[in-house]
Amino acid sequence: MDKVRTHTKKRFGIVPVGIVVVVVVLVLSQISEAYFAAKPNGQLWRETVVTQDLQLQVKGFGSLQSKQQRFLTAPYSAVVEQIFIKPGSFVTKDSVIARLSNPEVAQAVLQATMAYNAQQAVLGQLALKQEREVLADQQLLQELEVDLQVAKSRLNAEQGLAKQGVVSALDLLDSQAKVDKLTIRLQHLENKQQKIVQLHAQAIRIEQQKLNEKKSLRELAASQAQRLNVVAGIDGMLQTLPIEMGQSLSMGSHIALVGSTDSLVALVKVPQGQLQGLDIGMSAVIDTRGGEAQATVTRIDPVVADGHVEVELDLVGALPNNARPSLNVAAVITLGALPHTLTIPMPVNAKAHTRIQLYKVAKNGKTATKTWITLGKQSGQRVQVLSGARQDDELILSAMEKQAAHTIELKL
Repeated sequence: MDKVRTHTKKRFGIVPVGIVVVVVVLVLSQISEAYFAAKPNGQLWRETVVTQDLQLQVKGFGSLQSKQQRFLTAPYSAVVEQIFIKPGSFVTKDSVIARLSNPEVAQAVLQATMAYNAQQAVLGQLALKQEREVLADQQLLQELEVDLQVAKSRLNAEQGLAKQGVVSALDLLDSQAKVDKLTIRLQHLENKQQKIVQLHAQAIRIEQQKLNEKKSLRELAASQAQRLNVVAGIDGMLQTLPIEMGQSLSMGSHIALVGSTDSLVALVKVPQGQLQGLDIGMSAVIDTRGGEAQATVTRIDPVVADGHVEVELDLVGALPNNARPSLNVAAVITLGALPHTLTIPMPVNAKAHTRIQLYKVAKNGKTATKTWITLGKQSGQRVQVLSGARQDDELILSAMEKQAAHTIELKL
C-alpha cells in the first residue's frame, strides 16, 4: 500500500511541474515577442505622437515616355538585310534604322521601270512617224504650189496668145482646167495638214497618258521599295528594335519604336489606397536620378492593376540632362497639407484610413496597454492620428499581432 501511495504521489507530483514548465515557456515566448517584435536590433519600435503640418504626398514609380511616338511595322513580308542604328541612339526624321529586302518588290520595280521605258519608246516612235508625215505633206504642198504657179503663168501667156489667134480656145480651156485642178488640190492639202496636226496632237496625248500611267506605276513600285528602308520619321530616340539580321518578318510585324525627346511625360504607378484626394492639375516633382523636374497630373487611369493605378504626369519647364524616353523615375505628387494635426510614423502592417490596436506606453514607461487608434491620411512614411492618442503619447509601432495580453510589461 505505501508503495502505491508513494508511486501515486510521485505521479501526481510530476504533472503539475510539467504544466508549470509549459506555462513558463509560453509566457517567456510572449514576453520575448513583446520585447523583440519589430526592430532588427531586437528593440521595440516606440514613437511619440507629435503635432505638425502634414504635407500630403503620394509617391509613385514608373518611367518617362514620349508624347509623340512612331510605331514602325513591316509594310509587307520581308527579311532584315541590314541594321544601322541600335536602341538608345538619337535619330533624326530621315535616319535609316534598318533595311529590309523582298524579291517580289524588287521585281515589281524592275517590271514597272521596263514598262515605263517601253512606253517612252512608243511615244518617241510616234513623234518621229508624225514628223515624217508632216515633212512629206510639206514637200507635196511645196510641189503643188510650184506647179500651180507654173500653170497660172502658162494660162496668162496663152490668154494673150489666144487673142492673137495663136492658141486655140481648146488649149486655153485645158490650161484653165489645169490651174483650177491644182488650186483645189492645194486647198485640200492645206486642210489635210490642219486636221493632221490635230490628229497628231490627239495621238500624242493618248500615248502620253499611257506614259503617265506607267510612270505612276513605276513611282508606286519605287515607293514600295523605298519603304524597305525603315526610316525613323521623327527626331528623337530609338527606344526598341526587336529584330535581328536575317530575321523573316511578316506584314505588320513590329520593327521599331521611336519617341521624341523634346516633349516627355512620366507614367508612374501609384498605390490604390493612396489615391484619395488625387486630382487632375496637381503638381508633382519627378526625380530622374540625375536631377528633378516639375510636372502636372494630366491623367488618372480608371483601371486598377495589381493594386496600383497609372498616373500620367506632364513635364514642364527645364528637364534634367539625363531625361530620355524609357528612363526609370520616381515621382512625388503633392495633394495638399493638413495643418496642425497629430501624426506618427506608419506602424508595421498598418494602412491609412483604418482602425488598429497599438500598445500605448504608460507614463512611467514600465507597462503598455492596447488602445484602439484611428488612422487618417498618409503622407510618405507618416500617417495622421484621428483618435485614440494625444500629443506626446508614446506608442509601440512594432508588429505585435501575436501578443494577446491587454497590458504588457516593458523591459527597462
